[in-house]
Amino acid sequence: MTIFRSFKSCLTILSLTSAVFLSGIVGCASTQNVNGTVSYPGDISQPFLTLEQVIEGDQEMPKGLLGRILGVIVGPERQFSLNQPTDMVVDQLGRLLIVESEAGYISIYSKIEGVWINSARVHLPEILHPNSIASSPDKIYISDLMGGTVHILDYEFNPVGAISYSDMVRPGSLFYDGYSKRLYVADPPAHRVFVFTIGGEFVANIGSNGSSQARLQSPVAVTVDQANGQIYVLDGMARKVKQYDAEFKFIRSFGEYDQVPGSFAFPKGIALASDGTLFVGDAAFGNIQLFDPSGALLFYFGETGTGQGQFLLPRNLYIDQEQHLFVADPYNNRVQIFRYFPQ
Repeated sequence: MTIFRSFKSCLTILSLTSAVFLSGIVGCASTQNVNGTVSYPGDISQPFLTLEQVIEGDQEMPKGLLGRILGVIVGPERQFSLNQPTDMVVDQLGRLLIVESEAGYISIYSKIEGVWINSARVHLPEILHPNSIASSPDKIYISDLMGGTVHILDYEFNPVGAISYSDMVRPGSLFYDGYSKRLYVADPPAHRVFVFTIGGEFVANIGSNGSSQARLQSPVAVTVDQANGQIYVLDGMARKVKQYDAEFKFIRSFGEYDQVPGSFAFPKGIALASDGTLFVGDAAFGNIQLFDPSGALLFYFGETGTGQGQFLLPRNLYIDQEQHLFVADPYNNRVQIFRYFPQ
């Protein structure tokens, strides 16, 4: 394990000079210049969300085909920041941990006077391709796409174990459920979500049996309602959110493939707010959609781009206890942080 410590700021504090907002739940998002807080919607006194901070730094555009494709979108002189952040979590110590998947680092941030400041970077050579991160009261979990395992670390980032299960193929998005004190691992090529104890013992899998509606095609993310233990799985290939009870029994699903609000094209992230609102990020649309638990569309914001509140193939979402929504924006090499106001 190698830890690089530096208190040189690796973030950009927003100048708050532009906004992306919708005047309703239909139509297209638009960009407008405002002199104040970036909020959604931008034309009401009590918005649903405000954009509080964008975490980024200095880094050149990726080489090769990906760099050329992104150059067409954002311009050849565009400089990137974090090295493809794909997931983040706030641990029990109040630290923000961001997975830099391409670089193989975990960046550690501390909150100082309301602003996240980078304090360290951790490199773990045993993790070949870190992808997702979760934390329990005393453990940190990191999925390794290439290694096919989930690594267990203590809060000093010392390896203390690993989860390697015979049916697990490419463990992706992780979620620690404080309600059941279990770890959920979404594995798209295995077509299921694996459930483990915090020590790594297998409990169950979701999506491998039952009715055709209950089965999963390509689960990319999972979240759990901390009030009742109900499980929401984002099935990327099926373009659906599938809901299960605390005993892993299928309840219902919503969603379909389309190009209109309320549908999905390439969904990649899911998170659940304290009021029951589901947030679903869609990489194809470059936006975040808000649904009630029944699947009714409440609101959406964002569009493909590089500005504040815009996204390039957004990935995992995370909501902390203070109802801040963190969005991994890997191809802008940044994490955007919004404050959600439960309705």
